[in-house]
Amino acid sequence: MNEEYMLTDKQYTGMLIDEFQRLDRILKAAENENAVETVKLIKDEMKYLRLKLEPVQLP
Repeated sequence: MNEEYMLTDKQYTGMLIDEFQRLDRILKAAENENAVETVKLIKDEMKYLRLKLEPVQLP
């Protein structure tokens, strides 16, 4: 990968946090619609992101 396109740790962490927050919003909508399978999938994805963000405090 070209050096000018590489993300810094701060940028990468920011992207992961944005993704986590987006999934959280979708999760709330899925719970309101009783979309059980979708809720399970979203929670699994959120667990994966939490592992990547373990040293970072999530909002």
